[in-house]
Amino acid sequence: MQEHGYIGRRCDLCDSDANRLLFVKEGYRHVRCARCGLVFVNPISKNHLEGQLSGGTALMGEERLSSSQLSRINRELKKIETFRQNNTFLEIGPGRGWFARSAKNAGWETWVVEVNKAAADALGSLGLDKVIHSPIEEVSLPSGFFDTARLWDVIEHLVSPSKALSVIYSSLRPGGVLRLSTTNFASLSRWINGQDWVYLNGADHIVLFEPATITALLRKVGFNDIQIHTRSFNMRRKRYHPEQELPPRPYILLPFRKFLDEFMRFTPYGHQMIVTAAK
Repeated sequence: MQEHGYIGRRCDLCDSDANRLLFVKEGYRHVRCARCGLVFVNPISKNHLEGQLSGGTALMGEERLSSSQLSRINRELKKIETFRQNNTFLEIGPGRGWFARSAKNAGWETWVVEVNKAAADALGSLGLDKVIHSPIEEVSLPSGFFDTARLWDVIEHLVSPSKALSVIYSSLRPGGVLRLSTTNFASLSRWINGQDWVYLNGADHIVLFEPATITALLRKVGFNDIQIHTRSFNMRRKRYHPEQELPPRPYILLPFRKFLDEFMRFTPYGHQMIVTAAK
């Protein structure tokens, strides 16, 4: 199906064309695959990739980091340090490059892949070992080269997460590890906020994972030893066309927000999934 600037697509996980409508937000149909359960936007704009190349969210993010954000980066660096063997690190969609620059400063040979031209140009000034301007689905990387790869809040933007993960899998050495994060469609936050939840932006977030579907996709590509934990509770509600913040609801939960935020990390229902998968 291709009409009025949009193109229909099959499920990226199981290739089924059978799906059922969950909801429509600002004209974007969010569907669930009838075979495997993957949630995705269908149809998508024919210009989705062009939007990522020239705009998107690549240059979003803080110009300065808080002490808590720096601590989070340092904790993440300690996690990947365990896998240092070839001394090679890959990040896809590094934004302003805070983590990539920290990895470089920690002694890693640091490569990044960035789809957005302006962001790639900015990353070129950070002293990284290699900046590749390309969609990850189309890039050519050396086989078995990287100790670890990072895909942070990126996979939900991709037209084909399965192709992206296949490229990453091939580039990792045996025993190498992928670290990724993405929004959890099965989260308590999404259930409470419904289709107005801030992370449901059909123009940008076109594939929405749950623990079961991200696990299935990683296994399909070849990854093993998959570990998932979730974090955080988010009550933000937003619409994007035009951009408009909505008041949080239900108000009765506001006094318990900090408690819920802390409690979510002990459950599979936090708003963000943190995933580790090995080759």
